[in-house]
Amino acid sequence: MKKLCIPVLAIALMACGQQHKPGQEGSHDSTVATHENTEPVDERGFLARMAASDLKEIKLGELASQKAKDERVKKFGADIVKERTASTLQLQEIAHQEGMTLAPELSRDDQDEIGLLSNREDMDRAYIKRMVHEQKRTAERLAQYTNTKDTAISSYVRKTLPIVNARYDEANKILEDMRKQMNNRDISHD
Repeated sequence: MKKLCIPVLAIALMACGQQHKPGQEGSHDSTVATHENTEPVDERGFLARMAASDLKEIKLGELASQKAKDERVKKFGADIVKERTASTLQLQEIAHQEGMTLAPELSRDDQDEIGLLSNREDMDRAYIKRMVHEQKRTAERLAQYTNTKDTAISSYVRKTLPIVNARYDEANKILEDMRKQMNNRDISHD
């Protein structure tokens, strides 16, 4: 896998104004046991889940960048591939420091989802809807680790969460624009 350099993009995304984002308050991911005002129990599990999530988003992004008809969707997919690849490299470095190896694989369900998505007539819209969901879930998972005592994970979360929140906002904007376009077409055919 090629190493991708995206520090300028990351800085630009972090500089974006911060509104309420998913995962900034009161969010809970049922896959991680947490207690109020304490750090999550399973940091190794976090690394594995984030790497698996990155892999899924990379595969979805590759699909979108290759098959999407809408240029914004193509660009969004390509940007996701770059960002999630950089994220995976960071996760692998943290895992190495923790004495573990990350070998994420797509689950059968994820493979099936990607296969079905690639054959949909409305692939662009379905992809963006999926990415809204994925970015929200990722932001919520990251938010659980904002106060972890593991400095490597804490640093990763501080760098990654603003990027994920920016992608969440962008995916929502693209989806909203697609809805408006569909509504305008419906009205013009009446």
